[in-house]
Amino acid sequence: MADHESRSGMISRRRFTALASAGLGAAAVAGLAPISVSAANGDIPIGALMPLTGAGGPFGQNMMKAVRSAVAQINAAGGPLGRKIHLYEEDDQTDPDAAVRAAKKLIEVNKVAAVLGTWASGVTLAVAPVCQASKVVEMSTSGASKITTVQEHGFVYRTEPDDTLFGRAYAEVAATRGWKRAAILGLNVPFTVTTVSNFRAAFEAQGGTVVSYDTYNQNQTTFRSETLKAAQGKPDFILISGYEPDVTGILRSAYENGLHETFLVPGFSVSDTLIKNAGPAAEGLLLVQEGVAEGSPAYRQVVSALGGSEYYSFAAQTWDQIQLVALAIEAAKAATGAGIDRHLRAVSGPSGTKVASFAEGAPLLRKGRKINYEGASGAIDFDAHGNISMANFRVAEVRNGKIVPVRLLKGVHF
Repeated sequence: MADHESRSGMISRRRFTALASAGLGAAAVAGLAPISVSAANGDIPIGALMPLTGAGGPFGQNMMKAVRSAVAQINAAGGPLGRKIHLYEEDDQTDPDAAVRAAKKLIEVNKVAAVLGTWASGVTLAVAPVCQASKVVEMSTSGASKITTVQEHGFVYRTEPDDTLFGRAYAEVAATRGWKRAAILGLNVPFTVTTVSNFRAAFEAQGGTVVSYDTYNQNQTTFRSETLKAAQGKPDFILISGYEPDVTGILRSAYENGLHETFLVPGFSVSDTLIKNAGPAAEGLLLVQEGVAEGSPAYRQVVSALGGSEYYSFAAQTWDQIQLVALAIEAAKAATGAGIDRHLRAVSGPSGTKVASFAEGAPLLRKGRKINYEGASGAIDFDAHGNISMANFRVAEVRNGKIVPVRLLKGVHF
């Protein structure tokens, strides 16, 4: 959704709590034992660099589990080029410095051809030059528009929608509800600028008016003046571009001051913890989340692997990342970063026979056929930079303390 950039040590859109101080490796995290695949006999080393601790921990755990399950499936199907994938796991701690150290270990010691799963934009931006210098592919779930500039040097791909798409998704939600007046409250970080500017352009183009736009600072604990000012303009809704702590504070402030506004927020800022902490203040909250291909065989496998009923948008993306990398290796006939980089766009489509897994796609590639991978997170058609050119979004609402899906926005594009 929003950006994941870093400013003055801040981690991206998704840094909604203080970073954990413990530098735990992936294998040390409870419940996440590494895959036991021998690195001998020509196994293909692939790196998984994910936030198993720190602000992204709630997402990173499921992301890693999804990749593990996908690797097991790929290996059971014979593996790319008839070789097994060996997954090397690292915890980036949702911290750019820790992520760079882990990326260097994966590249220099483990000799990986690809690094999967970087989540916070600050992490993705920090790791990208390390991967590019070594011609190792980085697959990211980060949304910062600034990443596009970095992608001009190649080897960096995103399965996460760019902030531009999120801004337009917010405007589409407003259009479907007939809203014409918006107030905006934005955390003072770079992703707010990009997201809000794109929302505003799309909203005003469809006849809407932004009645107020106020920013606030990270670590701010009181929001009374901001919420009162936003409500003064009698908006149809208030868009909050922020993280979980500040969204919680704004909701509480509105409730305590007797305001009954409709709030629209990014999905990454809402968790069961927020709903519990905000209590009745969270009721009616609308959130926009990255889309998944609900009902597809690939997404059903993700849900089965994770054994729960959550909305696994980031786990779906990392499932797709390893499937795509395996298919690109098969297409390249070489387990190298350069080979993966040359063939990722070809195996992800849009031309070719639709496939939903390595097991389906590899036999076709071996026959010289073109394929179009569409997986757990949906269609993944990379543009010239390595971004997905369009995305689906789920709109959900907090009802009776639960997140309930209400609408799917299809084909939001640049």
